[in-house]
Amino acid sequence: MSARARSLPQQQRAREMRRRILDTALRLIAGRGAAVLTTQAVADAAHVSIGTVYRYFPDRAAIVAELVDEAARDISFELVRAVGKALDLDVGAAALVVVETLTAAYEKHAPVVQAALTASSFDVPPHLNHTAMDEIERSLLPLGSAIPGRARPDLSPSELRDLVFLTMGVTSSACLRIALQRPPGSDRDAMVALTARMLGAALTPP
Repeated sequence: MSARARSLPQQQRAREMRRRILDTALRLIAGRGAAVLTTQAVADAAHVSIGTVYRYFPDRAAIVAELVDEAARDISFELVRAVGKALDLDVGAAALVVVETLTAAYEKHAPVVQAALTASSFDVPPHLNHTAMDEIERSLLPLGSAIPGRARPDLSPSELRDLVFLTMGVTSSACLRIALQRPPGSDRDAMVALTARMLGAALTPP
């Protein structure tokens, strides 16, 4: 048997253990919040030694950072799909698809997104302190230019760039507030529809 063949089971076990640690951390964050997450808590809940956790992650910040990266990738993927569906719709309907998709994606990953927003409270290294929101908003810019580019042919490239920069930032922030911070008793769907109308109005020629 070749060395490569012998190493495959070990590589698979390593991937499975890494996934087990991440999934355990995610359950803990969802249940108790990231502020109380420790490597020892992860080890205990995953039924592994603390040494096993440290073999894959140097500290709790690295665990959270990996979960944040995964969430950001999934949110970006959902946005790609949404923009693809929205391209053939009128501006108002396209805006609703984008806003609903982004809000739902933030809701899906609410514990990790919340952890990203409070990253500075648990020793995140400076190079990770920008949080996932920056990454998600950066992914919104090229995606977001597709719909405005078709809706506003009257704009110059620089004007279109500025429009996308503002509308995507405001939209991301609004969706985040709907998903994580809306007051008790608020109508979630009405807030989504209002945000979509605001976005649609910004993308509609005067």
